[in-house]
Amino acid sequence: MLKLRLLFAIPTIFGLLLLAYIDEQLPIKGIVLMPFFLVCIGIVCKELLDLFAAGGLHPRRSTVYLGTLLMALCCWGICVGHNSAVMISPQAPQTELEKEVVAWHWAAGAAMGILFTFAGGILIAFSGEMWRYKRPGGVTINLAGAVFMMGYLGLLSCFIILLRMTYGLLPLLTMIAIVKMNDAGAYTIGRIFGRHKMAPELSPKKTVEGGIGGVIFAVFASWLCFCIFNAAESIWRNWFFFGLAIAISGSLGDLAGSLIKRDVGKKDSSSLIPGFGGFLDLFDSLILAAPVAFFWWTFCIDK
Repeated sequence: MLKLRLLFAIPTIFGLLLLAYIDEQLPIKGIVLMPFFLVCIGIVCKELLDLFAAGGLHPRRSTVYLGTLLMALCCWGICVGHNSAVMISPQAPQTELEKEVVAWHWAAGAAMGILFTFAGGILIAFSGEMWRYKRPGGVTINLAGAVFMMGYLGLLSCFIILLRMTYGLLPLLTMIAIVKMNDAGAYTIGRIFGRHKMAPELSPKKTVEGGIGGVIFAVFASWLCFCIFNAAESIWRNWFFFGLAIAISGSLGDLAGSLIKRDVGKKDSSSLIPGFGGFLDLFDSLILAAPVAFFWWTFCIDK
């Protein structure tokens, strides 16, 4: 199992770093990473729909795909539009107050765009169920499943895009590194020292010792990334509490994915990735960590 994970993880890490480097060199942010991200979200969407189907829930697939991917595209488009407007603006903001006002204007516009897209996705879901309606029964639960997927996968994944487009690649790569080091630490320490089960009904292999080890690994990864990237002058409370917050939210995201899988009687979301399972097994921790990372970088990081 460990050998399979390493065989997949090492080339994946280098491939992601290469894409990130190319993306950073081009004038439009996200022009390389965004297609890759949309493919990943599409695969996760399929895996979630398959899990729902295993549990007897059948939201209209086309509407879920459309609403989820449209939300991500809308978020990226708004960010690109804002960056372009700033670049061609005849008078760039000079003072810190002016910069803050511009930033909040942009944040409000991005939030409005995402919420309007989410509302549009709900309308699409209703329209899809109206189109295929034949007889009473199952419509409400299928609508609930579609809206849940758009909120869970579409809305929350927008924070990954916002983190990259607002603060750059380094905060995004830092978040990913912390989440994955938390996973690696929990897996390693849990296998060696694990004795007490953390959540036996949801994830039988997770242990309290592994969870503590994961947090230590995550905080170390946060310190290392802040030192390497010289982010916010590497103030200790920045890397320590950021690593702690991302480790906890990432672990909750992992348990949230396990909750969905256990509820429908599945161990993995799919067998697509050797040693890991499916794309959901890789993304579930990032989905819940991203809003925390964006919030922390916006309100809590000492500049």
